[in-house]
Amino acid sequence: MKYKKFEYDTFTIYTIQTDKFKNCHMEITFYDNAKKEELGVRNFLVDMLCHSSKKYPKRKDLVVKLEELYQSFFYGVSSKVGNMVISNFVYDFLNPEYIKDTEYLKNVLSFPFEIIENPNIEKEAFDERSFKIIKKRILADIASLKENATNYAFRRALFNMDKNSITAASVLGTKEEIDKITPESLYQYYRKFYENSLCNIYIIGNLDMEETTKIISRAFHNNCVKNHSVEPFVDNKARKKELVVKEKGNFGQTNLVLGFNLEKMTREEKFVALTVFDEILCAGGLKSKIYNALREENQLCYSVSSICSRYDNMYYVYVGLEDKNVSLAIKLIKKCVKEMAQGKISEEELKMAKKQLYTSLEIVIDNQNSLINNYTFHSIVGTPLYEDLKEKYKEITCKDLKSVGKKFKLNFVYELQSKGEEK
Repeated sequence: MKYKKFEYDTFTIYTIQTDKFKNCHMEITFYDNAKKEELGVRNFLVDMLCHSSKKYPKRKDLVVKLEELYQSFFYGVSSKVGNMVISNFVYDFLNPEYIKDTEYLKNVLSFPFEIIENPNIEKEAFDERSFKIIKKRILADIASLKENATNYAFRRALFNMDKNSITAASVLGTKEEIDKITPESLYQYYRKFYENSLCNIYIIGNLDMEETTKIISRAFHNNCVKNHSVEPFVDNKARKKELVVKEKGNFGQTNLVLGFNLEKMTREEKFVALTVFDEILCAGGLKSKIYNALREENQLCYSVSSICSRYDNMYYVYVGLEDKNVSLAIKLIKKCVKEMAQGKISEEELKMAKKQLYTSLEIVIDNQNSLINNYTFHSIVGTPLYEDLKEKYKEITCKDLKSVGKKFKLNFVYELQSKGEEK
């Protein structure tokens, strides 16, 4: 694979030239520092832009055009990563070498910019009909958050940890925020979004990247210069004593979430050593310490998983279990983390974790979306590329993992009970 960077005045194009895939994959990425009060309207806007445009005023018009472009696929998604909000317009299209039409590459590359830059606007307001469709769908998504026990438990855990932290905010926004949005206010936000967001374009495929970037630079007319910095990491303060919260739920099992602060970790620890640490502690499935302690040895839970939230400087352990097993489960999770911080990690555990991670790398390197996602954060934050990670994992020692474990500090224990009184 050949990585290359093409810089323009108002955006940068990052390319990966490879013949591994029949399709090409492009992501037009608008990113900025996250503002809690703007997350909902930004998500709404991205959905709105992908639903229709001035040239394709109905959803079916846009779908027909994608079919004419040899069944290309286009959608948008907003996500919050630490203190960043990232809005991606994602586009998959067939490699030009399979198409006889000499204008195909120009037409297919121009399409997403036509959608983004010429929205379905009339008198400085978005189309009312499309607006109502998107609003209804987003409100349904917000309402459905309570239907998934795991997601709801995480949302409530983070809210109780610190409701004012950007970590606790949902990219969907709240019902109250969505209800305040109008076709006029959405258009005003579109202008702000387009003019102020930093922009990168990522493309992977077996393409002449010199020609490709020239076509894109002619199709994309954003002349708004942005040079402000983006701070990706959130400083969620540690507590002297962990917060314990119990709430009543309407689910068939109790959902337990433990949140740990990651204190003063180096970048190398966050993006390399922590991954190996997590593989041994929880992410390694049947072989992980927490899984063995909770399921194999004590039959305490139905499910257990973890999340390394590096940009929030947090680490979470989730357990689905019965009420009666909560106290022992908490005790065992704390014990597992403490033992790793004491260096109680065998060379065999380290070897198995690395082997598992090598296998995972082989899988993600064969996936276009994963490669682009990796390249995105490499360009914005400086995280390692996948092809460099195997060598970095090889260098990790048990001593490195002990150092990582010492930087874990329990912040909260959240329990969404399946029954009983709220406490």
